Amino acid sequence: VMASATEKANQWRRATSKHRDRPKFPTVMASSTAHWKNWIYRTERRHWHAFWCRWSADGEITTQFKAERIFEPLESGDGCTMQVIYHYEDERGTVSEGPASGPWTMTAEECATDAGIIHPSSKQMTTLVLPGGPGAWCFPDAKVGQPCAVELFLHHGESLRMSAGIIHSPDGSLKQLALIREDTRGWPSAGWSESVATRVVESAPACLAALGLAAAPAGGGRGPFFWVGCA
Repeated sequence: VMASATEKANQWRRATSKHRDRPKFPTVMASSTAHWKNWIYRTERRHWHAFWCRWSADGEITTQFKAERIFEPLESGDGCTMQVIYHYEDERGTVSEGPASGPWTMTAEECATDAGIIHPSSKQMTTLVLPGGPGAWCFPDAKVGQPCAVELFLHHGESLRMSAGIIHSPDGSLKQLALIREDTRGWPSAGWSESVATRVVESAPACLAALGLAAAPAGGGRGPFFWVGCA
């Protein structure tokens, strides 16, 4: 028995020794500066012209408006300023100040944490950023019985960005979907349409088929319904 145990231990040592000299790649959460270093607005100016749409859980458009999300690197120090200007077509008109507009100053000292980048407007949420800018603004710990929200950001080249915001109710049901199409070149966008057409489909395979994509492998995600938006 002892010989057998010794041989198994030696086999394990030989197997693991093969991997000891391999380079160790840093994880996404390697340090408090990992996400901050990926935050492109520390060094690059962006003036996003956005078309902002929100839909209810049954697929009905609830609101649409234009907005500007403006990022400016600080002249001195490691950080940027951010401001959001909303252009409503109702009595609100243009809104450029207030809790949802800023402007905010974001610095490494105030915003860079081990859990991501903390935005001054919401200490409960964090921003996770990948190289090049894609990322997510989300709750770091989604708890059962509490509402949950996330905004996912994707870039296409230097001029186009899209974000999808999803809000779930405390019972886990979908409450709202938002799609924000952005272009640095102004309105109308040369890359995005302003379509608000959507339709609800009942399964993941149906959603993929509507998008012209291959079927998901067995055991893929499930849900009460999925969205297809015409962007």
